[in-house]
Amino acid sequence: MRLPRLILVLATVLALTGCGRTVSGSALQDPDVPGVSLTADGFGIIAGRPDAPAQIEVYTEPQCTHCAHLQDTDGPEMKGLIALGLLTVTYRPVTFLDTAYGYSAKVAGAMFLAAGHGTSAPALQAYVATLWGHQSPGGSAPSDGQLAGWAADSGVSAEAVASIRSGGHAVDTDEMTLTNETRLQAIRDGDAGTPTVYDLSADAVVDIQETGWLAKLTGGQRTT
Repeated sequence: MRLPRLILVLATVLALTGCGRTVSGSALQDPDVPGVSLTADGFGIIAGRPDAPAQIEVYTEPQCTHCAHLQDTDGPEMKGLIALGLLTVTYRPVTFLDTAYGYSAKVAGAMFLAAGHGTSAPALQAYVATLWGHQSPGGSAPSDGQLAGWAADSGVSAEAVASIRSGGHAVDTDEMTLTNETRLQAIRDGDAGTPTVYDLSADAVVDIQETGWLAKLTGGQRTT
């Protein structure tokens, strides 16, 4: 019996391409990839597993050039350690260098928008490094479109990217700075300098000028 030509063509296409169907909805985050959450006070962004052996807080200001240097030199390794479940970073932004342009507040707000909607911890870390990599101290704040584009390039979830692009609101940056700066002054005996890395397990400020400080925190573990 001869099969109609259309059936033969369809059979050939299926044999070459396999079966499939279009699935609507949002992609789900891989459960093996560390996620992102907020601290109990709502003013810190936790990137990583709750059981990671190394747990640190990073106090950072979007216009702080030393903070940009930290991300440039150590950001990629931090991302790798977070992905491996060896490190959890809690970012606590402050905005004490802000002017009328509101640069720091806008960047900090974008960080909190990026933290929502299923963004992974490695993607959040990549976004932080990208934000500080495009730093322009004393200049005008990045546009919503720029912030969203950098978020998309960093792997931030599509929903979070859309929220950033629309200029969404996720945190009161004045309350955030008051809370985080108060915490920073407490752990630094009145000093509020950034960047400050605080080891939550050892209850001590980390010397980030020390060579290999990240490897020391993670028991010698490295990403390469």
